[in-house]
Amino acid sequence: MLLLEDLTDKKFVVCPAWPYMNAVPHLGTVLHLLSADIYVRYLKLRGANVISATGSDCHGTPIEVAALAEGISPEELVNRNHSQITQLLREWNIDLNYSKTANPFHYQWVQDFYRKCFENGYIFSKEIDQLYCKTDKRFLPDRFVEGTCPYCETPGARGDQCDSPTCGKPLSPVELINPVCKICGKPPVKKTTTQWYYDFSAFQEELSDYIKRNQTLPDNARKFSNHILEEGLQARTLTRDLAWGIPAGPSIPGADAKVIYVWLEAVLGYVSASAELGLRLYKDPDYWKQFWLDQDTQTIFFIGKDNIFFHTLLFPALLLGTKESYGKPFVLPYNVSTTEFLIFDDDKFSKSRGIGVWIDEAAQLLPTDYWRYFLAATRPEIKDTSFTWSEFEQRINNDLNDVLGNYIHRVFVLIHKYFEGKIPECHRLDATDREFVSAIHNVPESVADYFDNFEFKKAVAAIIDFARTANGYLSTKEPWKLIKSDPTTVETTLYLCAQSVATLSVLLGPIIPDSAAKIWQILKQEGSIHIQLFQEAGKLKLNPGSLILESKPLFEKIESEDLQKKLDVIQKKANKKPKKVKKVPDRDIIPFKDFERLDIRIGTITKAEKIPKAKNLLKLRVDLGEDLGERQLVAGLASFRDPKELIDQRITVIVNLEPATIRGVRSEGMLLAAVEGKDLGLLIPDKDIPNGTKVS
Repeated sequence: MLLLEDLTDKKFVVCPAWPYMNAVPHLGTVLHLLSADIYVRYLKLRGANVISATGSDCHGTPIEVAALAEGISPEELVNRNHSQITQLLREWNIDLNYSKTANPFHYQWVQDFYRKCFENGYIFSKEIDQLYCKTDKRFLPDRFVEGTCPYCETPGARGDQCDSPTCGKPLSPVELINPVCKICGKPPVKKTTTQWYYDFSAFQEELSDYIKRNQTLPDNARKFSNHILEEGLQARTLTRDLAWGIPAGPSIPGADAKVIYVWLEAVLGYVSASAELGLRLYKDPDYWKQFWLDQDTQTIFFIGKDNIFFHTLLFPALLLGTKESYGKPFVLPYNVSTTEFLIFDDDKFSKSRGIGVWIDEAAQLLPTDYWRYFLAATRPEIKDTSFTWSEFEQRINNDLNDVLGNYIHRVFVLIHKYFEGKIPECHRLDATDREFVSAIHNVPESVADYFDNFEFKKAVAAIIDFARTANGYLSTKEPWKLIKSDPTTVETTLYLCAQSVATLSVLLGPIIPDSAAKIWQILKQEGSIHIQLFQEAGKLKLNPGSLILESKPLFEKIESEDLQKKLDVIQKKANKKPKKVKKVPDRDIIPFKDFERLDIRIGTITKAEKIPKAKNLLKLRVDLGEDLGERQLVAGLASFRDPKELIDQRITVIVNLEPATIRGVRSEGMLLAAVEGKDLGLLIPDKDIPNGTKVS
């Protein structure tokens, strides 16, 4: 039997990317939290000294934009979403040290951190040109502005980074081509302001050496980091002109009106959450130092490939900026386990377009162990992976139900049927038994090796392969045929099968914790499944004669079409929920007297024809009653209505607009309609009201 290394004296800090508080995570964004939870659970089963550090990322421009859209304060938005997400993480059995950046402890910790960096000479100020929106009367940092990437020419690039998977370069708003304000959609202007910068260029040599020395980094993280380093690190703005964020003034003299850029404070949450944990659990303000200031600690990060720069270069550069201000230098990231993108049926997840599954919806559809298993088994470790309902059905039905669940249930049923629910004795082993015992002994080592290399897909596959081996062993031994003629052999067979089930429960503990706990409880083994030792999982430790509980099948088969229908119902109900009334920005409010000046009347179209050489325009004659008579209108209806269908159509018209000439045709009013994409709805009265009736 192979022996696993003892990790009792090893220290780990596991840091998944912090969920952003502008929305509930979908299957792709929860992947990093799930990966971290699986890895933490695994390390605990190996006896390691491990803590985790993550939480809700609460600041930045997307939060302000989302709050403005809802007409609420950023604080109200993040508190609501933080509460919802923490509850959902409990439903998903994601058991991590979970904090949030919008809390006084994090504020104070970050401000103290940057005070040290400022004192060490890595922060400076300068006047710069920044994009400014005249309409909204505000500077436009980061995601308040969008435009075309200057490097790859992809439209829709944000003011802090290009979203294109083939580019992903960090950007500043003034670099964008044809920028527009995210709030009003209008082009901004450049305006001078003072900002403070962090001098990343000072760490070019140290970071180049770090990337070169750290052989545990995955290839995609290494290649991307080297590409950025080859271009040369530049100083990046540390402060922003925002109302919502961590005030920079206490750290940086003169920066009282600024807040710290979200990325340069959120990554520090990995350390501040560790410090907060020590204070909360042990009343020890220096607890975090035994992890973050010990060069033997392994700090592990689980992120998506779009965040490589912030974790392999930006975060280490910040840590290096403190020098030994905390007594010792910080340990730099040991590994940044970087996944590719998870997409949905070859398309991006989109809540507004109903594309994808969000974790609250997933929890309503099925027990979360089903989702945990699937995401671990298909984790996009090498290339982008597309979630499809057909593969989800195949993985759950074939792997989880038919191979794993069916085998475990068969073993329990046979033990109850032949031995009154008691674990049988183990007698002399034949060649087939010895081969199976060898598989039991060795599978923990194989699975551990994959976990140690962050190959979760292979770890899951190794567990399922072992279950297939166990199924094959049971079928080969055929205890149902030998129970009368050779009960001793049947005892040995079912003892080894029961032991293999116990082995499976330990191996499955990090991946599907609820199901693993059920197996352990049925076996009536002592202690929680989550405190067992991985290295003990392959030993033959079951006590013959001990009673096991009766059980039901652990899993059920699913039908993807049925799940899709249920999801449609869930999403429709969510869309019908009354939304909070948005506060109308002051600039959009008009006096009632201005509204009274509009003369809006009911009319009937008497004639409609296309305007030559104008693809979408129609010329209409409209009867507006005795006082106003008929008027001529030009309307962009040709792509929505056939002219013949419009004859005798009742409509609503603004009649006191200044006349305009469009494509050589005079228009004496404006027809009112609602347009959404390819759909158009005319505003019409619901009763037969005379032409010329005034709308008020």
